[in-house]
Parts: sequence; C-alpha cells; structure tokens
Amino acid sequence: MTPSSSIRNPRTLLSGVTCFNRARHRVSVFALLAISGCSLGSSGPAPDVAITKVTDMGTIATNPRILGRDGGYSALFQGYSVWLYGDTFLSSPDAEGRGLISDSWSFTTDLNAQDGISGFQERVDATGAPTMILPESAIEQAFNAAHSGNPCQQQPCGARWALWPSAIVVDTNANRALIFYKVVSAMPGNFNFQSVGNSVASWQNFQDQPQRPTLNPPIVADHPDLLFKEDEPNFGTAAFIRSGTLFVYGCGTPINGADKGCRLAKVAPASAQDRSAWMYYAGSGKWSSSIADAASVFNGGSISSVSWNDYLQGYVAVYSPPFSQNVKMRTSPNPEGPWSNEITAFTAMQPVGGGNVYDAIAHSEYNVGGGQTMFISYSRSTGAFTSEVRLVSVGLSRPQ
Repeated sequence: MTPSSSIRNPRTLLSGVTCFNRARHRVSVFALLAISGCSLGSSGPAPDVAITKVTDMGTIATNPRILGRDGGYSALFQGYSVWLYGDTFLSSPDAEGRGLISDSWSFTTDLNAQDGISGFQERVDATGAPTMILPESAIEQAFNAAHSGNPCQQQPCGARWALWPSAIVVDTNANRALIFYKVVSAMPGNFNFQSVGNSVASWQNFQDQPQRPTLNPPIVADHPDLLFKEDEPNFGTAAFIRSGTLFVYGCGTPINGADKGCRLAKVAPASAQDRSAWMYYAGSGKWSSSIADAASVFNGGSISSVSWNDYLQGYVAVYSPPFSQNVKMRTSPNPEGPWSNEITAFTAMQPVGGGNVYDAIAHSEYNVGGGQTMFISYSRSTGAFTSEVRLVSVGLSRPQ
C-alpha cells in the first residue's frame, strides 16, 4: 500500500515540510482555480443578518511544544469544549520520535469567550508532547514508521498516511460525539497530498480515544474505515444535529480542487457509520438515496461550519473562500436553503509572508444572546513551521 502522489485537492495542499507556510502558496494555487472557473459565490436571497461589531480577541493559548497547526473545529462534549486540529508541528520529537503529527486536539472547561478562551489543555504522551485525537491503524502506523527518519527504512522517506479531522458533532441522546475525518496520502515535497476518502469516528467517552469504523466489505480498497471515496463529496466539511437528525455538508470533492459546491446529506445519528442509511438532498425539496443525485446548495469553503442561530432563527454558514482574506457568512431558514448571498463578516489578519486564510470556523457553543454574538477562529502563518490560531467575536443584527 503506497500513498498516491497526485495533487488535486486544495484542502490537501499541506506539505509535511511547509505545513504552515501553505498560506503563502495560496496565491498561485487559487489563481489557477480562478482561471479554471472556480465560482466564489452563488446567487441567492439577501442575507438575514448584518454585522454590527467585530473584535479581535487575540491568539488562543496552546501547549509550548506546539509550533503551529490549523483547523479548529469544536463542540461541547461531556463538559469540555473540544477543538480538533490538522497537521501539527512540534518543537521537539514526541514519544515516537515524530516532529509532525497529522492531527491534535485541545480541550477546556472555559465556556465563556467574551474575554477570550483560556484553560486549554492537551492530552500528552510520556515526553509531554500532545497526542493525536484519531488513532492510526496498525497498517498506517507501520507505514509511517518505515518511511520516517533520514535515512528511513523504506523509500520514499517522508511519505505518510495522515488523518485530518473535520466537523465534530455531539449526539446528546447517545452521549457520544461523532468526528468526521479524511485519510490523506502524503508524499515528500510541496503539494504532494491526496485525500483518498472521508469517514466518521465514534467517540463514546471523553477519557477514551474515538473509534474508526470497519466496513465489510470495504467501500474503499485498503481503507475499510472509509464511508466515501475520493471522487465523492467531502462529507464532514460541516455538520450539526437538529431535531434528532444529523445533517452533513460535503464541500467539494478530493479529486476536483475547483469544486466548492456544498452538498447536503442527512442520516439518523445512530446510523452515521452505515452508508446505506444516508439520504442526499437532490434539489427542489427532494431527497434521494443515491449520492449521484446530491446537489450543491451553496458554494463555500473546504473548511466550513454551519450552525443553528437562535437569535436569527436560522442557520449560519461561516467559511473563507479561496484567494481571500475575508471571512464570509451566509444564512438560510433551512439546512437545504435557500441560502443567501454571502457577506463579509470581517477581514482576517494577513499571514506573515503573505498568503490567505482558509480555515475560518464558528464555535456555536460560545454563542452569546442566542447567537447575536458569535465567535470565529482562523489560523495564520507566523513564520517558517509556525502559526497561531486567532479568535474573533462578531456581533450580528437582524435587518430591519
């Protein structure tokens, strides 16, 4: 089993060497996407929201062993606000000798973000280094060990399997969390990344590790945990549970970097790991059991959040579109739409050395006034191999 070296998905443009310099590469990458016809928006009704105040809350404190990481999906799970991140650079090797881990996580009991969020902790290994939230399979672990180091046991050195978390949702009826993720084949060099598919892990107890499913027969050869293939939508880009139904958005497909269309699926939370139970929105108020019928409901970002907002009495999507420093919002009365035109919530701070923001995410567990004030995070490069995650509060009003 050898990782693919093809280069097709902007979300996977994250080099094991230049992880948090990837924002610097966004200009050239997304210029190509613009030339190829990538749509940065879609027509729709006027948004049911106006921005009244934007406050930069500063950086989110992290373990000093962490040089940088991106992502930051979060949810309130068993008393903790849990935040999930992608590739994470370490200042010194962890217990397995790694200076780069493909995912990490932090948690805090501070549930009031009005003066910032403090008290973040990481579960650490014997060296004090942060641990991964998603467990590697035995095959992935063996492959990564054989290709690590210089020299390594097997060529090419630096090849690895990576697990990148996406949305996390909490099924309160089952007292468990569901963590969406993608499995990524990473080869040495810039931009040599390819997602081979998406899935969802079940997290029953905060003290234990989430469990990836095992499908028999597998949907993706050599990856029995994956629910969706590389030529299918990135389901897990955003997700939430409403009235007992799990709604999941898949924005784009791994093999088509120009595709930013967000498809919508629904399933009972208890059946989230059973693909045959999923239904896909086909447009015109219709749902289909065939993924081929899945229709785009809006254009967003490959990292996004969608959440219910009590203040607006509707749904709010937050994301950063390609080739932009702007963080965007859309609103809708229903998960499937009609979704509004996008508005700019705020302009993010420029990454050091240039580039763009790509991972703006709202954290609905921190909403104030039912969502009249929302809190949004994004990461930005601060130098070679380093980055920070910043928090921004956004005040909303209903248009008169």
